Amino acid sequence: MAMNLIQGGKVTVMVANVERAVRFYTQALGLTLGSRQGDRYAEVAAPGLTLALLESELPAAPRGPVPVHCSIGFQVERLEGAMLVLHERGVRFAPDVAEGERERIAYFTDDDGTPLFLTEEKASAPPSPVNPA
Repeated sequence: MAMNLIQGGKVTVMVANVERAVRFYTQALGLTLGSRQGDRYAEVAAPGLTLALLESELPAAPRGPVPVHCSIGFQVERLEGAMLVLHERGVRFAPDVAEGERERIAYFTDDDGTPLFLTEEKASAPPSPVNPA
């Protein structure tokens, strides 16, 4: 029986200005604003799709065709297990797993160099006890 490694996903779109991108995706396209982390990251959603808008550190391109700046993420239940299976299938991962506040990320590319990643959500931490004053 085949194991389903992929649990979901998101597409990260590199943008020059997150605020402007949020306005476009929510106001022009009607997507719903999800989470927001500072000025450099926001998520917008359509049914079955989440776009992560991440401010690019690259300068905006001058006139002419705009280069595509996106990566595709796949949510998995257990990062190391999925990495092991995919490694056995010939996938080469970046040497380090990125540890974010809410997720762990393993980066890799397809045969054409398209940036891809696996992401595992971290378990929610229990709330801190409140110290009575």
